[in-house]
Amino acid sequence: MSSRQMSKPNRPIGILRRLATAAVAAALLAQPAAAAAAAPPDAQPPAPGASSPPETEPSVDLAVSSYASEYSVSLAEAQRRLDRNQPIQEILASIRDLEAARLAGWGIDHGSSFVGWVWLTGDDPPGVAAARVADAHADVEIRTGADHSYAELQVAQDRLFRNGATGRVNDGPASGVARMVTFTDIDMDANAVSIGIDPALASVVPGGLTDTGPVTVTDEAFRAKAAEVTELLADTISVNYVVEDGRGLSVTTTFMGGEGMEGAHACTSGFTARQQGTSVYGIITAAHCDPPFSMHGVRLRSVIRQYGPNVDARFLSIRTGSSHRILDDYGCGRHPCDVTGDISKSHMMDKYICHSGRRSGISCGNVISTSFRPRSAGVCAFTCDSTFVRVQGEYLRGCSGDSGGPWYDRGIAYGIHNGNTDANNCHSEGKLAYFSAIRDVENSLGVNILTRGPITVP
Repeated sequence: MSSRQMSKPNRPIGILRRLATAAVAAALLAQPAAAAAAAPPDAQPPAPGASSPPETEPSVDLAVSSYASEYSVSLAEAQRRLDRNQPIQEILASIRDLEAARLAGWGIDHGSSFVGWVWLTGDDPPGVAAARVADAHADVEIRTGADHSYAELQVAQDRLFRNGATGRVNDGPASGVARMVTFTDIDMDANAVSIGIDPALASVVPGGLTDTGPVTVTDEAFRAKAAEVTELLADTISVNYVVEDGRGLSVTTTFMGGEGMEGAHACTSGFTARQQGTSVYGIITAAHCDPPFSMHGVRLRSVIRQYGPNVDARFLSIRTGSSHRILDDYGCGRHPCDVTGDISKSHMMDKYICHSGRRSGISCGNVISTSFRPRSAGVCAFTCDSTFVRVQGEYLRGCSGDSGGPWYDRGIAYGIHNGNTDANNCHSEGKLAYFSAIRDVENSLGVNILTRGPITVP
């Protein structure tokens, strides 16, 4: 084995915040012109005594000067390294092909030494062919001792925040983590999955995460939340992982129905909509939900509220000029569902439909009445008319926090969730629930639900 083959010790897996660095080009650099262009055949010689234009100093390529400054090397060394970058990449690719079964990561160290490396799982030496390739180049080495292969990390990353045995954090003890995540990645230096979080997107989750406070999250608040998330994920991810700073990653935010809203007594977003005759876009939820209203750290403004007698609904607008994206979708499982239209209440009887709630998830039941009149305190401001829709199902769930969420069937909007029996138990089934019919909601609020694809808020 080459003397350059070495074991790369694992770094402690924990909270990792990186400072952003300027990107450095890895392409061949343009060279200054070696000679002046030839004069055309009919060009006249310079007049006697006339001076030639002064020669200019060749300019230094921006990538070279940036690299030299960032890694504290001379311009000549920066030029050499950048010229060498692509050949090293090709050498690393050949080693990766030879050691595909054990491949954990690869890269180039740009510190005091400039070395390309391939990292393998286990402590066994690399194969003879791979070692021969590395031995032929003084600036390439093979390292061993990684815990996980790159393929294992890819699988774990792909399963994060989805249903499955590995990395299942969409429910259970890590409930509330997914809403904070702004990115996932594979950190090959750390041989770990990296999870970027923005604590400003968190909300209070009973039995789970604590509130972050204001939208602008201080470094101290971030570190505390990152430690909390790291601990919560410990029992749900089987590979190494690091929690990183994902604050302010996106310039725009995407809104859709079926998502949890933020606040101490937050509800669920229903369907996205546009106010009739205007360019005001926003979210429909339940009227009895308490302010302030926000989603993804963005404050929403209550435009109109109809707290009875025939609906329990509210329209919340997204600030004009924000460039946020609003989808004609709603959460209906692993992937969002597209809204294609609404339906008249007269066509709902005995239909089997589903709803999405922030706390109870997705469950379904049969429409058993379209003339339901709730009379419990807090449903309508004064009294309710017999215009609500009632649903019952053997596996139907619902609880406090689900209010405002969408009722639907295969892309057709049915209504906005208002209440159910046993609201304090999110896991019990066989419940009765009721909602405001979607066309009653649209007419009362003066809005139309979105059905024609994503829109950027003007």
